[in-house]
Amino acid sequence: MKSRPLVFMVFLLLTALAVPTFAAGPYVGIEGGVVFLSDSTLSGPGGSLDLEYKTGFGAGLVGGFDFGTYRLEGEFAYRTNDHDQVSAFGLSAPADGDTSSIALMVNGYYDFRMVSPTIVPYVGVGIGGAQVSAKLGDPGFPSIIDDDDMVFAYQFMAGVGFAVNKQVTIDLGYKYFATADPSFEVIGTGGAKLDSEYKSHNVFAGLRYSF
Repeated sequence: MKSRPLVFMVFLLLTALAVPTFAAGPYVGIEGGVVFLSDSTLSGPGGSLDLEYKTGFGAGLVGGFDFGTYRLEGEFAYRTNDHDQVSAFGLSAPADGDTSSIALMVNGYYDFRMVSPTIVPYVGVGIGGAQVSAKLGDPGFPSIIDDDDMVFAYQFMAGVGFAVNKQVTIDLGYKYFATADPSFEVIGTGGAKLDSEYKSHNVFAGLRYSF
């Protein structure tokens, strides 16, 4: 019987340790980093092209609400990658132009705050929309694609937040960002389009300020 108060006190202590150290509330932030855009195949009635990309960069703004363990946020992000080379019929050539995206996302996160009060791993998922733009040509020749398409977008995130103080958190994370296949009109074909792909791996660093 005497052990019950001790068990109860241990339970209260464990509960207190699990409670987030910092109060919940709204926050804003900035982010930026490198973007690795996966090779894509542009396909249409007349055949297909394989397009490779150089390492690019991305930047974004976020704003949301921290509920203590969960976070819900909106994100506006821009990504761009220069083209490296294009291949077709077994031949490859340098490719001019770039592919970029402007995305508006709604993200949800789960913060593992019980690990440490200042080092907080997290996982997350997001959905939204993106305008994917492509300008493609060969060096010295006019562009064959200069078009954009609005498509569904989604992403998966994982990373770590480092709390500097009650207001400032430094964020280091990975994002897999992808969209439904965008379609781009081929210049001078009377409206013929090529279906493309957009799948990227992103390593971002960020800064969040909580109010």
